[in-house]
Amino acid sequence: MNHFKDKKIVLSLCLVMIFLMIGCHNDKQVSVENNPDESLVVDTVVSADTLYSEVRLMVEREAVLARVKDIYSMIKSDFTAHGGAYDSELYDRSFCSKSWNKLLMNVRSKEARTNDLFSEINYWSMTRESGVIVSFDEFVVTNMYYGSEMTASVNFTVYESDKYTPARIDLVYEDGRWVIDNFYNLRYMIDVKNSMWDFLEEEKV
Repeated sequence: MNHFKDKKIVLSLCLVMIFLMIGCHNDKQVSVENNPDESLVVDTVVSADTLYSEVRLMVEREAVLARVKDIYSMIKSDFTAHGGAYDSELYDRSFCSKSWNKLLMNVRSKEARTNDLFSEINYWSMTRESGVIVSFDEFVVTNMYYGSEMTASVNFTVYESDKYTPARIDLVYEDGRWVIDNFYNLRYMIDVKNSMWDFLEEEKV
């Protein structure tokens, strides 16, 4: 609830700034009209709707960043408390989209049916080994779409004891919260969701 209150406060303050900016713009126009001898300065006119959209985008960008930092802070604490062990299915159910979990369920079903394993990286830690302690830092929102469907991308870095891995996640806004919809290991250029689709489409020879 506090998070939404903070967003409302920021949005309200930004709206006040918008109206002040519009008022100042109108004052400039009057000044030029009253002094025709002065050099005419043509300002780019930005509508109130455009400014409002940009403010909403800025506020939502901060919300995405806060959400992702909270998720990975909890995961880091869990990894540390359990010596690098993890429960990825719990993370998936808690922090991922419905479409991600549905696709993952199909992958698990094929694994059980064929005895083949979807042997990709652990997309939560970006490692291939279990029992590895990692930390996460340098989160940056790199893409944001605010329309009929809200989506975002966040780049960050995964640190192990002796190396680091650049990573990325895609998010969607679902049921009133931001959830993860895909993972990327940027060191090895692995698109996890695409790899799962490839696994499902493979025919056993």
